[in-house]
Amino acid sequence: MIKKMLSFKSIKNRLILILLLCSFTPLLLLRFMAFPKAQKDLEEALISNLEGVKQKQTEIVKMWFDERKHDAKVVSRNISAVLGESINERVNNFLKLNDYIEMLRAEHKYEDVYVTSREGTVLVATGKEWVGSNLISRDYCREALNGHVFISRIQYFVRNEGENKKGDAESPIMFISAPLMDTDNLIVGAVILRMDTVHLSTIMKSAKLGKTGETFLVNREGIMLTESRFADELRKKGIIQHRTTLELKIINPHTGKLTNGAQKCLSGKDGYNAEGYINYDGSKVLGAWCWVPEYDCGLLAQIDIREGYGAAHSLKKFVLSALLLLAFPLILVAFYFGRRISAPILNITDATKKITGGDLGQRVKDSGKSDEISGLAKAFNVMAESLEEKTTKLTRYTTNLENIVRERTLELQSTTNFLNSILAGSTEYSIIAEDLNGNILAFNKGASLMYGYSPEEVVGNANVRILHTEEDVRSEKVDHILEVARRTGRYEGEVVRRRKNGEVFPVHVTFTSRRDENGRPIGFVVISKDITKEKLVALEKEIVNNVNKLIASGLDIKEVYKNIYLELKRIVDFTWLGVACLIDGAEITEDSNIVDGVLSMDWLNTGQYAFHALAQSVAVKSGEPVLVTDTLGGKYTIDQELYKKGICSYLCFPLNSKGTPIGTIALGSKKKNAFTEIHFDLLNQITPQLAIAIENTRLFVSIRESEKKYRDLVENAPEMIHEISPERKFINVNKTELNKLGYSLEEMRQMMLEDIVPNDHREEIKRHFKHIIVTGSSELETVFLTKSGKEINVEINGTALYNNKTGECICARAFVRDVTERKKMEEQVRRSEKLASMGELAAAIAHEIRNPLGAICNSVGILDTHLKLTGQDKDLLEMIVGQSERLDRIIKDFLTFAHPREPYFSLHDIREVIKNTIFLLEQDNRFTDKIEIKETYESILPKVYIDTDLIHQVLWNLFVNSLDAMSDGGQIRIMARKATLFLRDAVEIVISDTGSGIPSHELDKIFEPFYTTKSEGTGLGLPMVQRIIDDHGGTVDIKSKEGKGTTFYIKLPVGNEKLAV
Repeated sequence: MIKKMLSFKSIKNRLILILLLCSFTPLLLLRFMAFPKAQKDLEEALISNLEGVKQKQTEIVKMWFDERKHDAKVVSRNISAVLGESINERVNNFLKLNDYIEMLRAEHKYEDVYVTSREGTVLVATGKEWVGSNLISRDYCREALNGHVFISRIQYFVRNEGENKKGDAESPIMFISAPLMDTDNLIVGAVILRMDTVHLSTIMKSAKLGKTGETFLVNREGIMLTESRFADELRKKGIIQHRTTLELKIINPHTGKLTNGAQKCLSGKDGYNAEGYINYDGSKVLGAWCWVPEYDCGLLAQIDIREGYGAAHSLKKFVLSALLLLAFPLILVAFYFGRRISAPILNITDATKKITGGDLGQRVKDSGKSDEISGLAKAFNVMAESLEEKTTKLTRYTTNLENIVRERTLELQSTTNFLNSILAGSTEYSIIAEDLNGNILAFNKGASLMYGYSPEEVVGNANVRILHTEEDVRSEKVDHILEVARRTGRYEGEVVRRRKNGEVFPVHVTFTSRRDENGRPIGFVVISKDITKEKLVALEKEIVNNVNKLIASGLDIKEVYKNIYLELKRIVDFTWLGVACLIDGAEITEDSNIVDGVLSMDWLNTGQYAFHALAQSVAVKSGEPVLVTDTLGGKYTIDQELYKKGICSYLCFPLNSKGTPIGTIALGSKKKNAFTEIHFDLLNQITPQLAIAIENTRLFVSIRESEKKYRDLVENAPEMIHEISPERKFINVNKTELNKLGYSLEEMRQMMLEDIVPNDHREEIKRHFKHIIVTGSSELETVFLTKSGKEINVEINGTALYNNKTGECICARAFVRDVTERKKMEEQVRRSEKLASMGELAAAIAHEIRNPLGAICNSVGILDTHLKLTGQDKDLLEMIVGQSERLDRIIKDFLTFAHPREPYFSLHDIREVIKNTIFLLEQDNRFTDKIEIKETYESILPKVYIDTDLIHQVLWNLFVNSLDAMSDGGQIRIMARKATLFLRDAVEIVISDTGSGIPSHELDKIFEPFYTTKSEGTGLGLPMVQRIIDDHGGTVDIKSKEGKGTTFYIKLPVGNEKLAV
């Protein structure tokens, strides 16, 4: 009954359907056309608003960053104006500068303001603990000293421990730096402003995005840089502990990967997502984003999809409810009118069926109405009467009709024969007719071309089994196929067939049953198609997918090469796979070769050849693959070596990553002309992913080396670093401190802090450590005692580390600086001041003596000219002349010492200055054959800024002292080598002799003016040496042993600080 009601053969049902369609069409148009458009308009308006908020926030953020840079420039100019000249020479202005930067911090809400020298040393700071610190290792300091206005990344700041470390009480900060310029527009220092990011977070929170919307900044790692407006809710959910800034990574909690919006933003493209994606808290949101490259951050605007599309969803519910409410009455009306209209038509239908059954006397009762159906009933009655009259005539036509059918049958047979001829001539498909046992009855031209047999060879003479492999025949697979075809009348599937020449290939076969006139099966028609090409394409796709999986698997890159070799062997006949990695597209840094499945790094060394003469070079430069079909006659330098190794042809493909060539991949075969276009297509698909894998491997190695360098930096830092437990026992000690003190790490861990200081400093070091534990930090200058008993002066900066939960002290960490050299420098300054004062006194005396001495010399000269003295009188006069000249030389030395000329610095090779001085020494009368000079120089010595005349004077004084100390002959040894001076690069000159030496009790006095051990010495030679070396920013030291000889150590800095200023 239900089927009858649903049948569309009934005019009644069709009428009902038409009425329903007419009723529902406007409603359906409203639902599927008007509503989607309205919904789309709402969604577009929302996305437009989201884009607008994103754009507005981006512009505000850029303006905020630009204002900070502008502030830094203004502060830099103001500080330069306050100083007026080089900040290294205007110490008196620092008080005024302190007032200015304090005002600057108070008015502009900066956390700290620093002013550094050209070397990065903090000269003035609002935080006094920073004064004297060196910030040259910080990027913001270096960039400013290089002349750039720089904004650092947003980071955590922990006092005395550097940046980017999180602390409970510390808020995220950033640094803005600018260069300080003097009046000559030269960079003399830097100004650095430290500020928090609270205002930046306020800007992000100010966006109007409904109840669930927010905007925020992210860095290149996808970590939020500003505080979320939902931070309190996120803490309750446990997503964050303290704050979102620098703590919350924008990842999908279900996948652990960055959210869709964060990924697209970090890719550097602006855009939006109107479909929605999972946010970091698991909710689905709509988002818009953009990357701000000039400040290396991205901005995302997001809103919950339920709030964003709420109006559209409400509209959808309303439309669906209206449709459901209108549907029921419309259906009732359609059924009523359908039945009413179709009833007369159904009466005519019943009468028609009865006439069809042979009752030609049936007539339709007229309803008496004057509508179209009444007219149809009258016409039907007329037709029934006419039909009855013509039935007799129809019988007469039957015989004639049978004759016509017979003629048409003959024509159909002709057509069948024509179709058979078409099938016989088909060449794309193999068509074979078989009996039920598989014996071949027909074999078309396509079958002959596919299998290689002629029809005469197989028709009536062979079974279909000759077209199958022996394995399929033995396993009865062929019998199974025939059995299925006999039982079901059809079989379709993929099988392996064999040609006459023995070649095996895949085909798709379709068995269709042939039946006789009684419907009984008598055989099959088998249609086959060669699917070798389709299989090859599928295999290529499978290989490409497998290779991509291998590349993405995280295996060692060498293992990836081996597995790629095995995958490609499935389709390519080759022996050698070679991967060459490049630097700057012009130098091969590594060769990896897989030969017969075995990895070898030295099977082929392409690095020994000129790169431009290799096929790899051509492939890299052109960006296109290079094919060598015959290496015996190849034009590239490597072809002959490949030929000797059995490689007769090869294919070389470039590997590019982001448009930059990073290497090549080559396939080599033992056959000539072994590679086809199919292989080109295959390599085209896998080389991009392989290039990415190689580049990622490089990045991983680089990161691993950077981590090692960082660990080495701490371990081998120039400062001593140690950690001490609350019980004053050593926990960790870096290599620098171990080497300085001479202990091993195991020995240090058994010692107490007071064990490495002299007895009279023990109580002092205990008080220092207690102060660290109580206050959190402490500084101390003291003395450390090495294992050998040597004392070294040190400066300790200690900091306590506390447990965040319990507040208990975990340990104390100390940075210890060896200030022995600084102490020596201070002593040297004191000695220089003493020399200066004594020199001034000597100069005053020399001026007073020089005038009467001149008169004496002139008078003695006149007497010597006019008096002809002989004997003892002449000797006395000559003694007066000689002693007067000696006294004049002494006075000149006094004046030179008291008023030295200003050095003129220029860049020179110290070896040239030494050699020139030795040459002049060898011409001096005091130099004899008994004196031997031995020179030793390091192979690479940096040039130094010196005054060559003054350094020549230093070397001459020291060489002459050595000659005077070796009256009986000896050896002078000169050595020049690289060294360090106050943590800066320097050159050290060592001059030693084998003379009489200096008594130990006189060593402390030899640099004092007028002190000499020579009978005719002035005592100013070595003080002048020391003054000249001091003026060069260097040091001079002496070691001597009486009877063994004397050694002078002179250190000169490579870069002269006075010249730089």
